[in-house]
Amino acid sequence: METKVVSAFFTVQEEKEISDDFIKIIENYNESLDNFKLPATIKHVYNPTLYAEYPFKLYVRKYCNTKKKIMFFGMNPGPWGMSQTGVPFGEVSSVRDWLGIEGPVQKPFNENEARPINGFKCTRTEISGKRFWGLFNKLCAIPENFFKTSFVYNYINQQWLNSKGCNITPADFKVSDMEPLYSMGDRVLADVLRLYEVETIVAIGRFCLTRAQKTIGQYALQNVKVVYLMHPSPRVVNNGNWEQRAIECLKSHDLLKYYTRDNIT
Repeated sequence: METKVVSAFFTVQEEKEISDDFIKIIENYNESLDNFKLPATIKHVYNPTLYAEYPFKLYVRKYCNTKKKIMFFGMNPGPWGMSQTGVPFGEVSSVRDWLGIEGPVQKPFNENEARPINGFKCTRTEISGKRFWGLFNKLCAIPENFFKTSFVYNYINQQWLNSKGCNITPADFKVSDMEPLYSMGDRVLADVLRLYEVETIVAIGRFCLTRAQKTIGQYALQNVKVVYLMHPSPRVVNNGNWEQRAIECLKSHDLLKYYTRDNIT
């Protein structure tokens, strides 16, 4: 029998996945962040996409590997959430018990003793993450009902601390002082929006609302709609009924229909 020879030119290539492209965007972003000179008040920088690489990539490959209509847009990692688990709004029990993600977490470079990284052994609860994922647990029952249409993305991969271990957020600085960083972050945000073909950004907090609006204008993404959602942090004034406000927000923008127990893939 004659053996059919197929030219190498026609060799079937492995199909590239969206999660691979997203991870590459984040890796390039991290390189750029490493070269950015931060204000002197920032003494410690935690980047969980690096030292919590395993659970972060597990989150991306498990839940962010399809096009998404909706992006929930956060600012940066919280000390007891993503900084511990590598997952946005990543309160430990929510990530481990509902999202089904767990794995090794290393230590960040130049760790502050007052804010240790203990990974999934962290005993502190991040209220923001507990509220956020708790809401969608209640609405969706299973994570697949959320991630069928949606995902969560943070504007900056880094948590910043001063010498005493106090959390410093991008919103604590004048816009003029951080413009080079925001220019970088806006560009990456635009790349992620295009990659996932996002139609609606749910901006969590005023800072993210501003960055989303500026990015859409600067990069001519007029087909992307921006919705404001109050941040779930207990530090936000009059935020005791965040869950009800979030449901009302989703309902008023015709988004609540995507988060039901019947929305099964």
